[in-house]
Amino acid sequence: MIDIDDLEARIAENERHGLYTSPAVKALIAELREARGERAAVVAWLRECALDPDATGAEMRLLQEHATRIERGEHRREEER
Repeated sequence: MIDIDDLEARIAENERHGLYTSPAVKALIAELREARGERAAVVAWLRECALDPDATGAEMRLLQEHATRIERGEHRREEER
């Protein structure tokens, strides 16, 4: 997985040395950061739902399993990976 913080630090270091970074690259990094944030929010929500006292053990396990798969990126179609 790409380390976004490291990537941005490298870009900042290059810019201190006068090397140009395309605004499109910066936009892609911002979009990636946002997408990861959304994924984390979905995972947190699924895990919270799994703690519902009215949920059965099977439902809790299923929600936890889905959360884990989303964290790993397994929910995406093969051509999107």
